[in-house]
Amino acid sequence: MLVVLRSSVLATIGCTAAVLLGGMWQAAIAAPSPSTADKDCSDFHTQKQAQRFFQSHNPSRDPHRLDEDGDGIACESLRCPCVAERFDNGEWVITKGDGAGIPERPFEVRVDGTSIGSTRLLAFANRVRKSSRFPQVLAIASSGYLRIKSGADPGQSLPFGQSLVLGPAIFGASTSFSRSTLFFNPQVQRVDIDTRRLRRNGTGELLIKIVARDRNLSTTSTNTNQIMDLNWTIVLSEPTEARTRLRVDGRFKFTEQVIPDPIRTAEFQSFRLLQISSMFIDNVRHDVDAFRYRGTGGPVEVRYSPPQANFLLPASPTPLAGRAPIIDSVHTDDVGQPNGHTPSYRIRMERSTGPVSGPLTPRAFFNDSQDLNDDNLGLWIHRQPAAVIPAGTRGGIKFSVSATADPLPAH
Repeated sequence: MLVVLRSSVLATIGCTAAVLLGGMWQAAIAAPSPSTADKDCSDFHTQKQAQRFFQSHNPSRDPHRLDEDGDGIACESLRCPCVAERFDNGEWVITKGDGAGIPERPFEVRVDGTSIGSTRLLAFANRVRKSSRFPQVLAIASSGYLRIKSGADPGQSLPFGQSLVLGPAIFGASTSFSRSTLFFNPQVQRVDIDTRRLRRNGTGELLIKIVARDRNLSTTSTNTNQIMDLNWTIVLSEPTEARTRLRVDGRFKFTEQVIPDPIRTAEFQSFRLLQISSMFIDNVRHDVDAFRYRGTGGPVEVRYSPPQANFLLPASPTPLAGRAPIIDSVHTDDVGQPNGHTPSYRIRMERSTGPVSGPLTPRAFFNDSQDLNDDNLGLWIHRQPAAVIPAGTRGGIKFSVSATADPLPAH
């Protein structure tokens, strides 16, 4: 769990920075446009001036080499005024984490239109009422993984334990990938945070927009925005001790033709509206231990056990029932090792549109990994895709997800 330190609202960056410039980064640097004279940090009086120029001149490629360590902050050695690198209003704290181990590139972060640089991990903490504690309730990774937990944080900090993976994910061939490929998760490129819904006392909800476009990706990348442009509008409600809730409205547009894998479609795998990623090894070592939902034939509950490893679950899938169907990914015993009291998730589906039809069908799978640090378990909601999805096809997914400190009641 990342440690969140508090300071003033939109605290400024320091005036020194370590410089690390690897060969791969050098190779990616483009020359300045012929229409713009080459600029150096010495051409600016303050860091804020350099940052404004940097943001308006292709910051993803940095042709003027103003951001030598690649963190999205230009000319960090210049004197302030400086660009802000965090948000803190006394109730909400938003700060950049180190994101070690996340393979996707850093994304830009903007708060109310002001850039606070780039990061691979963005953490949101909220003050526990009548206390000075600020537990994290949400973390957004550049891989499109969102980790959520309630705001209780009693005594020892609560761990996260599972992640929502922003979708959709596609298993199929495309114009640029002739073989069937799993396009599993996005490369997030920008996160915009709007604080205007906050009350005068600092409490209230945050509006978060996440963007992942088919731009500047490696030709071998299998991120979902290799084949479509995606964006998600997320409302992060004021957390309570019992839960943290996100309302998610995702939109996508295919940028090339995709043919979903017919075998994976028959297995309810090819078009995953959303996914949950977590860990299960056995009855002692796990972060979740079951999922459940109300199917068209009645309640369904699948409790994970080691003999189920490497098999799709449930063996005989049934669709979700109801106008606003619910599925729970649960931790029923709250003692799984190594993380202990990890949260349960409840997902309520509202709408899915685009090149899909028919009912919503849950499926899960975990492999036989014995690595406690490996998210070896996936749970997703599938919907039948069209046999061929032409470039330009649009769609959307709308749902809410709640993370609770205690096991969810049956529904």
